[in-house]
Amino acid sequence: MNKIIRNSGLSYSKIEFDEIFDYLTFFEDRFKDFLELSEYPSDMEVFVSTRDMIDIITRVDKRKAYYYCFHSMEINERKHVALYAYWILKFRPFTVTDIRYIDKKKENCINEAFAIYMICSILLYNDITIDTTFEKIFYKKLLYSFRYRGFSIESLMLLVEAITSETFNIEYNEIV
Repeated sequence: MNKIIRNSGLSYSKIEFDEIFDYLTFFEDRFKDFLELSEYPSDMEVFVSTRDMIDIITRVDKRKAYYYCFHSMEINERKHVALYAYWILKFRPFTVTDIRYIDKKKENCINEAFAIYMICSILLYNDITIDTTFEKIFYKKLLYSFRYRGFSIESLMLLVEAITSETFNIEYNEIV
């Protein structure tokens, strides 16, 4: 018996609440991992806009349906994470509300840093080697670009797909 794939036709079928809830839980867990890896204190107060996260999940689901419908293809993991990164950068669902960090520049870029974390997670999962050059130069340039430059959804997807181990070995000029 052939399984009917949701959104394999021309009309969009909404994502089910159970699946949205699973995604919300996934992102909550990844955000906690990100905060821990970034060495934030465990008691740091943050606000996560559930409404924005549901909107992000729905928009990514719609884009996946678009690719399936109009290009007859499923998007790969890199494009998938790039879509999430794009909408996180656009909607900025994460906010540091802890008074200890309210005026610090690093915490104002929490969405950008989390988007980079998500991208790097999928790169590491796909055996892309990230060395200290990334932390020193490439990360800073990417964070700056995510914060102050505009990206189209397609350009961000292309960027994430183009990153290889060699990307992190390129010598960059330190000036941003």
